[in-house]
Amino acid sequence: MLSLAAASLSPSDITRLMVALAVLLGVSRVLGELARRFKQPAVLGEILAGVLLGPTVLGYISPELMEWVFPSSEGEAGRIALDGFIVIATTLLLLVVGLEVDLSTVRRQGKATAFVSLMGVLLPFGLGFALAFGLPGVLGAGERGEAAPLAFAIFVGIALSITALPVIAKVLMDLNLAKSDLGMLVISSAMVNDLVGWIGFAVVLALLPSGATSGHQGSVFTTIALTLIFLLVMITIGRWMCHKALPYIQSRWSWPGGVLGFVSVVALGCAAVTEHLGIHSIFGAFIAGVALGDSPRLRERTRETIHQFVTNFFAPIFFASIGLRINFVSSFDPVSVAIVLAVAFVGKTGGCYLGAKFAGMSQKESLATAFGMTCQGAVGIILGQLAYAAGLISEELLVAVVIMALATSLFAGPAMQAVLKMKTKLRLADIVADRNILIHLDAVTVPDAIREIAQRAGEITGLSAGEIALAAIKREEVMHTGLPGGLAVPHARLKGLNKPCMVIGRSIIGVDFDSQDGEPAHLICLILTPEEDPGTQIEWLAAFARTFQDHAMLVRALSAETPTEFRAELNLADSEEQH
Repeated sequence: MLSLAAASLSPSDITRLMVALAVLLGVSRVLGELARRFKQPAVLGEILAGVLLGPTVLGYISPELMEWVFPSSEGEAGRIALDGFIVIATTLLLLVVGLEVDLSTVRRQGKATAFVSLMGVLLPFGLGFALAFGLPGVLGAGERGEAAPLAFAIFVGIALSITALPVIAKVLMDLNLAKSDLGMLVISSAMVNDLVGWIGFAVVLALLPSGATSGHQGSVFTTIALTLIFLLVMITIGRWMCHKALPYIQSRWSWPGGVLGFVSVVALGCAAVTEHLGIHSIFGAFIAGVALGDSPRLRERTRETIHQFVTNFFAPIFFASIGLRINFVSSFDPVSVAIVLAVAFVGKTGGCYLGAKFAGMSQKESLATAFGMTCQGAVGIILGQLAYAAGLISEELLVAVVIMALATSLFAGPAMQAVLKMKTKLRLADIVADRNILIHLDAVTVPDAIREIAQRAGEITGLSAGEIALAAIKREEVMHTGLPGGLAVPHARLKGLNKPCMVIGRSIIGVDFDSQDGEPAHLICLILTPEEDPGTQIEWLAAFARTFQDHAMLVRALSAETPTEFRAELNLADSEEQH
């Protein structure tokens, strides 16, 4: 029997573990913030931290120091403890990804989501699968990848077709497009891609030879069957139970600790189940996130709290840890990098562009959708790291996947911005007249606020106020349009509308549009555009968000006593922005 001393970490092991975590978190956070200052994803700096602390730089300069802080010997207590912490970090990171998947949003988006997500998976998956199955040695199959060529080919197809939902959501928010029809389409299509991708990766793990995964070691078909049963139970019965439990917890337990504890317990429990089945724990955490994230009871403020908790502590440690075991210089293979980059860009953008065109979208919308869906970021990196840990791919292919994920993340935002770029900056003061401003709203609920503003919009456009309100409320049900800072942007595209119309309503007490910061909306901007004119909606929404991103401007607008004074503040804000 193992003695207590042998089973425990020594004081030296604990010291090294704490130093390792402190160094990983500290350096990755500093470099992540530095990347943000240069308008780049934080994950770029976090991975660079691992490159600096791993064999690529620190291991080359002082291998003894690197070995002391980050022990590499198999079975060493310090390494086991650090690896265990990284597993927890990865698991919670996938919980956050799963929370972003709102199944109800996917269902309501209709055929556009179906076409974009389907073609965005089929084309890059087909190209990646064919190349990997035909040229496994060129791409860089690992030992288990060579023993299981089908699993290797499926992995490459998935890695080249998945979309990084958390990263593209941030890109859309930075561009003020997250609440537009185009933004909702990209997000819902990315949700489908994520769901299909992680289910496919679960199948890949089940196809690996014995020993690639831990836990249950039945036949491949048994493992896949049990995994599908778990998936079905969680998105039906499990989802229903979570929906029932959340109101009780939020009303009786402390906030945010009660909800954080409940979500963590569900995620870790599901992670344990899938690990035991022979599928990685991250799949269970992802499905737990999907089941919880689909609940209307889980408010945006709660989601944001969980997101901040995980992405600012656990995520930097995970991404930095990637560079601890890999030499990015000696493992850089230009052939693998070139192939992976080419297939990822061509396959993903081409597939999503075709899907958008099949759905009847314009040239500009189709290109913007395709470029947005190209972004792979953190999700592609997580997939690559897990596949490498399972022996499915080589170091060279992991480096290529990491470079591809970072390149597509850096490409997505500027490419969308270039396609959707406005010729001139819009001035809100030129868009709205005095009659387009309701200086005082009586409504206290979202539907009533929309109906009240729609009444004025009907008078301006000549359309039925009831039809306007119904269209905007239906769009609100697809995705809440509340923005941080006391703003909301309900909108609709209408048949029979001759020209776009914007009506701004002001509520002193505020209306709860379920924004990320939990604050009620005091300025509610209803944007109506003709069905065949999607571009104006995007431009007007961005102009409204840009004008009121300064809290001082919001305060001045709320202090205006008449529509004329309100427009005067808009004119002043537009003038200040130009100078």
